[in-house]
Amino acid sequence: MAMSFRPLVVIKSKMGEFEALRHLIDRGVATPRVLVELLDSIQWDGRGQLLQSLVKAATQMAARQQPLWIDSHLLSPSASLARHPGGSFEQLDNRIESALLDEYGLLAPDVPAFIPVVTASAADDELRAVAMLQEHRPRPIVIRFRNLGVSARELDDGVRRVIRATRADKNLSHAIVDLGFVETVQLRQVRAAVWLAQAVLDRLAPQSITLLAGSIPATRHGFATTVRDRPEVPLWLEVAHGINGAEINYGDYGVVHPNAPRAGSPGPRTVYPYLYYTVPNCVIAMRRQPAKEFGNVAPGAAGKAFGELAGELVARPEFAGSNFSWGDGELARCRSGRDRAASSVSRWVAYATSHHLEHVAQRGTSGL
Repeated sequence: MAMSFRPLVVIKSKMGEFEALRHLIDRGVATPRVLVELLDSIQWDGRGQLLQSLVKAATQMAARQQPLWIDSHLLSPSASLARHPGGSFEQLDNRIESALLDEYGLLAPDVPAFIPVVTASAADDELRAVAMLQEHRPRPIVIRFRNLGVSARELDDGVRRVIRATRADKNLSHAIVDLGFVETVQLRQVRAAVWLAQAVLDRLAPQSITLLAGSIPATRHGFATTVRDRPEVPLWLEVAHGINGAEINYGDYGVVHPNAPRAGSPGPRTVYPYLYYTVPNCVIAMRRQPAKEFGNVAPGAAGKAFGELAGELVARPEFAGSNFSWGDGELARCRSGRDRAASSVSRWVAYATSHHLEHVAQRGTSGL
C-alpha cells in the first residue's frame, strides 16, 4: 500500500469557496485534495449560480486529473439535487462530463468527473447511486467513518456492505476518519481515532487515509483580533504517531465551521466583515463593525471596514505575502478600501479559502 502525504480540505458549497478553487495552483500530486459537501442551497433549476460554480470547479479539477471528491449525505429529501431524476450523483456526473467535452472535445482527460464519498453507514439508495456511477465509468470511492464508538464487528460488516453494494474495487478506495468539530485535543479522542484508523487500514488497505477535523467556531463574537489555536493540527500529529505501518493524511474544513447550517436557519442577515487567516498551528480571527446609518450598514461601509481589516492583516508579521496565493494578493489590494467587491461574505470566504488551500499545500507536515 503506497501512500504519500497529501492534505484534504472540505468545503461547504459556498460561492466563495468555489471561486477560490478556480485560482488554486496546480501542483500535480502535491495539490490538496478537495471534498465538496453538497448542501440544499445548490439549486438545479433556475439560474443555479452555485451549481454552475460547482460544475466549473469540478471541470477544472478533472481536467487536471485531480477530480473533486463529492459527498451528498447532507442533502435533505426535499433538496433540488436530491429530487432530480437519477439522483444528485448521476446528474452531476452527466453535467460535469458534458462540460469537459464542451471545453476540451477529443482532448478531454480520461478521468471520472468526480469521486463519490459515502459514509460507512450510508443508506442503500446512496450506495446504489454509487454503483450506477461504477457501471458508467469505474472509479475509486471514498468511505467516510464518523463513529468513533463503532465495534470491530460493526466495522467489518460496514466495510463489506459498502464495497459490495457500490461494486467498488476495494484496492482503489480511500478512507476518511472524520472527527468533525474539535475545540481541544483530548486523549480519549486520540486513542479512539488511532484505533479506528488502524482498524480501517487493516480491513480496507485504502490508497489513502485522512484524519479530518475542524475548529472554526459556528458563531463570531466581538471585534478584537485574536489568534486561536487550531487543535486539528496537534490532534492529527498525535494520531499519526500512533499509526503503525502507514501514513495518515491531514484534513480540515478550511475556514468554515464543520457542521452544516441547521435546517430552518434564518434568512438574509447583516454579517459584519470578518476573516479567518490560517497561519502555522493557529488562525488569526478578525472582525470589524462597519459604520451605520439609521440602524443599517451605511452604503460602502462594509467594503471600507474590510479594507481596514485587510490593512491590519497585511501589516502583521504573519501575513504570507501578496504572491503567496490569489487570495493574499486580493487582500493586499483590499487594504486601500477601494475594492467595492470586498463588501460581500462570498469574497471574504474566497480570499481566506484561497490562502488556506495554499497554506496546507506549501507548509508541509511540519508547518501546518
